[in-house]
Amino acid sequence: MKQVRLLVLTLVMLMTSVGTKAQYTTKDIHDYIATYSTMAIKKMKDYGIPASITLAQGILESAAGTSDLAKNANNHFGIKCHSDWEGKKYFKDDDKKHECFRSYATVEQSFDDHSAFLKRSRYASLFSLEITDYKAWARELKKCGYATDPNYADRLIVLIETYSLHQFDTESALAYENPLAEKKANDIIRIKDRSFAQVAYPYTNRPVYLNNKVYFILAKQGDSFYDIAVDVQLTVGQLKKYNDINTREYNLTEGEMVYISTKAKRSEKNKEHRILPNETLRDIAQYYAITEKSLRKLNKFTKNTIVGPGYILRLQ
Repeated sequence: MKQVRLLVLTLVMLMTSVGTKAQYTTKDIHDYIATYSTMAIKKMKDYGIPASITLAQGILESAAGTSDLAKNANNHFGIKCHSDWEGKKYFKDDDKKHECFRSYATVEQSFDDHSAFLKRSRYASLFSLEITDYKAWARELKKCGYATDPNYADRLIVLIETYSLHQFDTESALAYENPLAEKKANDIIRIKDRSFAQVAYPYTNRPVYLNNKVYFILAKQGDSFYDIAVDVQLTVGQLKKYNDINTREYNLTEGEMVYISTKAKRSEKNKEHRILPNETLRDIAQYYAITEKSLRKLNKFTKNTIVGPGYILRLQ
């Protein structure tokens, strides 16, 4: 087994010195870890993805931050545009000529998008694994089809073990890097018949609140999704997805609840809701921080189901 690992490590080092996409060195890898380990720990706390896996993938996909894609588009994970991408684009030759890749305003947006990407149903099996079992995560990523390289899992494992990246997956790392300890707040707002306390949140100076364990902010007068995306270090596409916006044009209103993390599948505190006049399912989904899809599923609705005032919806 050690001989196999040694062979894989040799292949990794050869790719770093003679690869066609980018050349990078051991020093580049150490610099990358020093620069982004704290960010990877933050994402582990936010999304439940091992920091070691995030770092190893970032090193592989971005050539330790030296690739053209990383330097020109802040894209550290090689995520392509796909049909739902509405942000800036960066074109380069990859598997095909002139392929479209996502371009980010900051590296942290790339890290967030990578984490959100792994939260897709395709990778759901990852989150049944222990966060400290980096080997299982690496192998399950490959099994889920993250990469076509047959040695992808081994390459991640070798990087993690060679550079001791698993040290960032421990309880002590989480305790040391506790971003929620950076800010404290206790302001109270009231929306309809409920009160929400401001909570600590590290990635924006806007007041942030918690509803059904989902983070949200209130839109300011004249706000666009782009304005909020920049302030909270997310993409416009992520914000629209978090808020069940399926149209290209949508005007935010002052005081509107805008979720900045994935909404829940059910309400923890409220069992049901009686529909009021002029209320839509999305209005209700927003109010209780539940995805509209989950709300329809809980009530066995199709996309075409229409319900009127007085109807009692299940929230659990």
